[in-house]
Amino acid sequence: MFASAILLATAFEVGPFYQQTDADAAALRPFWSQEGGTTDVLWPVFTAHRDWWRFCWFTHYQKTTAGGYQFEVMPLWFNGRTSTDRLPSPALGRDRQPSDDLDDSSYWGLFPIWGHHPHVLLMYDVKFCLWPLWTQYKMPRPREKRWMTTNAVLFPFFHWRDDGAWGFWPVYGINHQRESDHQYVLWPIVTWADYRPDRDTAGEGTSWMVWPLYGRVRRAYERQDSVLPPLFSVATATSKKPDPKNSFPTSLRVRCPWPIFEYENVRGASERLSVWPLYERTINYEYSTGKESSHVTRFGWKLVELYDDETRVFPFWTSRRDGSFFRLWPFWESETRGGVTASRLLALFPIRWVESVDRNWAKFWTFYESVEDPIATDHSLLWGLIRWRTMK
Repeated sequence: MFASAILLATAFEVGPFYQQTDADAAALRPFWSQEGGTTDVLWPVFTAHRDWWRFCWFTHYQKTTAGGYQFEVMPLWFNGRTSTDRLPSPALGRDRQPSDDLDDSSYWGLFPIWGHHPHVLLMYDVKFCLWPLWTQYKMPRPREKRWMTTNAVLFPFFHWRDDGAWGFWPVYGINHQRESDHQYVLWPIVTWADYRPDRDTAGEGTSWMVWPLYGRVRRAYERQDSVLPPLFSVATATSKKPDPKNSFPTSLRVRCPWPIFEYENVRGASERLSVWPLYERTINYEYSTGKESSHVTRFGWKLVELYDDETRVFPFWTSRRDGSFFRLWPFWESETRGGVTASRLLALFPIRWVESVDRNWAKFWTFYESVEDPIATDHSLLWGLIRWRTMK
């Protein structure tokens, strides 16, 4: 029986180099691996996953719905075709399609010579010629149910928009938003804004700043004073329906100086104290009851993190309170899912949940593995050359 187990292990696993399992997974490490719909070749050189593939992180191809695709060799070349089944327009509501308002179908670009791309970051229908000589893009204005077009010459120095906003950075600029108008002179030295009444913001009022000396905000539901911004500031906000029995602000934020000391209290939602990089504590409260729902305490920025259900000392120690995960880096790691616990020795990679590393590289330093279920525990030593089972 022991001999047959060894033969079985040899047929399906040869050291850390070759592995074939019953779960549609195979690997010839470090050259090739396949699991489910993902194929790696000399990871991270090449990865393919059903409808996309990536080569050396800067060459990428992806299919989209209804016959669309995109291909790019960053940052020089891109081309593609937009889907015929487009998502609803973010500017004109769910009854309209972006093809009703934006240039559609095929697109391509050779950066910085010329190009047209339907969506880059937060910009839509992006066009450029001899960038930064000329650039044009659109931004959604959902409240106004329209698109706003921006033209830029020698980006970012001169730009103008179809709503009357324009700027000659950093000398002067004016920007119109739905509820406010923002202006600057010799940005960022002098900036100011006027706010109109609006149901979704802090209401009407004004703000201004002379950097790096002083800045202030005076709005219907928000007040803020900053000295040597952003180092020292006190900001308060009140509810639009204040409680006459309670004169305290709805929220308070103090920075003195930022980012070393920061205290923030949003009444009924959260409370945070940070003494960077030594200490930080955040408490979240349930909206309906006001009771504490979760908290986290950090020391040394994120080197030590104490959550409700987990303790982390990066990268050496990680343990969940319910016992579903434990790591003592670089020696041991165990994880429980669906009543099955998988453990291994060693666990050299310091970051969790990186499936590509597990498929292609982790086997080279994993000398022992075990899989425990409610009935028995299967052990594997030296990449399956020695296997045994212990019954419960």
